[in-house]
Amino acid sequence: MKAEALFAVLVVSVISCNNPVQDKIEYGSNESAGQYIDVNDIKVYYEVYGEGEPLLLLHGNGGSIVNFQYQIPELSKHFKVIAVDSRAQGKTSDSDREITYALMASDMSELIDKLLLEGVYVVGWSDGGNIGLELAYAHPEKVKKLVTVGANYTWEDFMAPPDSIAMDENDPLIVKMGSVIGKFMEGYQNISPAIHEKLTALTEKYPNFTLEQLEQIKTPVLVVAGDHDMIKLEQTTALFASLPHARLFIIPDASHMVPLE
Repeated sequence: MKAEALFAVLVVSVISCNNPVQDKIEYGSNESAGQYIDVNDIKVYYEVYGEGEPLLLLHGNGGSIVNFQYQIPELSKHFKVIAVDSRAQGKTSDSDREITYALMASDMSELIDKLLLEGVYVVGWSDGGNIGLELAYAHPEKVKKLVTVGANYTWEDFMAPPDSIAMDENDPLIVKMGSVIGKFMEGYQNISPAIHEKLTALTEKYPNFTLEQLEQIKTPVLVVAGDHDMIKLEQTTALFASLPHARLFIIPDASHMVPLE
């Protein structure tokens, strides 16, 4: 279960979270940049930063725009960044429908249409990467290029064994992360039990791409994962090998928490 496994990895990783990062901009709660828009059967919350070609940021399971707090300042120098809270997460509402990656990709497709964007670049972490794959598969004309970080293409046997994802607690990266991970944990712990149940069910049934379906995705894709990722390396390399126009980047000394690390 991706959601619960991610929670476990976070808990184990925390060395000290007594000093949350204080940003000048409160990403995810920035009234000057935030807006709501009606999409499908929900209200989607998003924030816009910078100018240029549109870049859509999609966070991980149980997360929010806050997950990209370290990327937005730099990316907004080069792109018009559209950071989104996915269905039932962050400030975006939910409906009584089952949450699937295909449905969330449909949300993003309608968002793109309503913002009058002909096409976007997409960066998705974890579940956000899964949504990006669904979007590129169902609406290839709307995705110029895609970066997936720690994504999986099937729910079956995607988790790496704990001994392969654990890092030494004295690793400088883990120690450094201890001071910033509390902010992410705060958002995850605020999810209601009902939404947590839906997001956990999501990872137990989806995604369900076949390799043959992945071969139909013609969008250029950069497949990224940490070398200590909780997604099996075999899953990551199979995803890369099946996409016709893909490149692979395995980040050394990194876990599933690449955007924070």
